[in-house]
Amino acid sequence: MSGQVVPASVWEEHFASGGGFRRADPYEMALLRAQVRPRAGQRALDVGCGLGGYAAGLAALGYTTTAIDWAASSVAAVRDRYEGLGLPLDVRRVDFEDARSVRQLPERSYDLVTMRLVYAFLRRKAAVAERVRRLLAPGGAWVVTTPLASRLPPERRIGITERDLGVLIGGWGDGRWYDLEPAGLRVLVLRGP
Repeated sequence: MSGQVVPASVWEEHFASGGGFRRADPYEMALLRAQVRPRAGQRALDVGCGLGGYAAGLAALGYTTTAIDWAASSVAAVRDRYEGLGLPLDVRRVDFEDARSVRQLPERSYDLVTMRLVYAFLRRKAAVAERVRRLLAPGGAWVVTTPLASRLPPERRIGITERDLGVLIGGWGDGRWYDLEPAGLRVLVLRGP
């Protein structure tokens, strides 16, 4: 299933209780580094940051990172975990499905926009792609890490469908992908035309 609506209260409770998702390990971050080749002074935006582990990993790669989530408990958890550690990490409450909320982010300023385990939950995927395009700096990359619905058992079909995949990759000049493990998460790296 894609674009599954999960009530806000579920997410708030999930993050408030310290719940997260599959953690990014050093192998995943090394593969990402090889694909995006970070350079000093670049900026990253992590959409749907959850508990902030991936955003902190981006900061450790050298990106000045903005981590956003619409769940207040998520933003609070990231601040509690990473504030004062010296990482170039800014945390904000932003609902990426709300155009007005996204306007607080500077256009054409991010060298990397990431969505890890988020895209399948977004309802308006075409609008999300357009927002990413407006936020990316020239030559920037959009990295989406997601399960594919076709690889999941029917009771766990919270992944993107073939149709979602078409919306995701449409209109990008360069698209590459790799899998984190056989039958596991797919990572798509998209760059503008």
